[in-house]
Amino acid sequence: MSSKIKIAKICDQCATRFIAKTTVTRFCSKACNSKFYKTTARNAKLLNAKIDTITRQTEIKTAQIERHYLNVNEVADLLGVSKRSVYGMINSGRLNALNLSVRSTRVSRIDLEVFFFNNGIKSNLINTVEPIAKSDKQINVADLKVGDCYSMDELVSIFDKSRTALYTALARASVPKIKIGKEAYFEKVAVGKLLKKYKMPKQLGLSKERTENQKLSEQGLKASQCYGIEDCVKMFGKDRSLLYGIFNRRLVPKIRDGQNVLLSRKAIDKLYKTFKREGRI
Repeated sequence: MSSKIKIAKICDQCATRFIAKTTVTRFCSKACNSKFYKTTARNAKLLNAKIDTITRQTEIKTAQIERHYLNVNEVADLLGVSKRSVYGMINSGRLNALNLSVRSTRVSRIDLEVFFFNNGIKSNLINTVEPIAKSDKQINVADLKVGDCYSMDELVSIFDKSRTALYTALARASVPKIKIGKEAYFEKVAVGKLLKKYKMPKQLGLSKERTENQKLSEQGLKASQCYGIEDCVKMFGKDRSLLYGIFNRRLVPKIRDGQNVLLSRKAIDKLYKTFKREGRI
């Protein structure tokens, strides 16, 4: 016995008006019914594929963080900045990097942590990096006295960093501490080691280099006293643009010979020895 019900509806697939004979009818024809469920199944597959892709990307990023050395693309991805910004940090000396070849730059996770610490930023990489300055001698916390320790206010003054950044660094370095009430006191010897690690003398060294190079510039330069930029590329094993950034930051004396830039041989030789000693080349 056929139904006598007639209900005006709109097809869920083609949006065409039709007369349905039941209250649960959704489609105007079997063809629309099949298309709808095929589309639904396809969309479900696409969604699962996207989820798999995102999961894979997350796994790749996690693997990147767990590696000891990252390339510039990976550092830029982790910091959420462009490659150019990363190179700018490297050129300015804010972020240490190792040049394996002209087009191969690597950044240590430890150096990335130092960058975060020096800028007073709490890093997401903290849990993946080894402690930086564990004390060689085990100290019994019970034997510590307030006179053997620094207060947090003193440390803020010494390091010129925020309390949050200091707490993070001190915890990672396993610096012995005692608590009196709500105030924490940190053992002076261990703090001294941490200070040597993080109180970077780079700016002082850089200032000295700039002063010496300015004096060298005042003496005047001749082409015979200079290197060409290609000579510097071969010597340092670094990209031209990277070298220009390094030289400009240090005010390396230079002259122009037509379209060629010539740089002071004396300043370059000294810089090369410094980089060699620091293991940067």
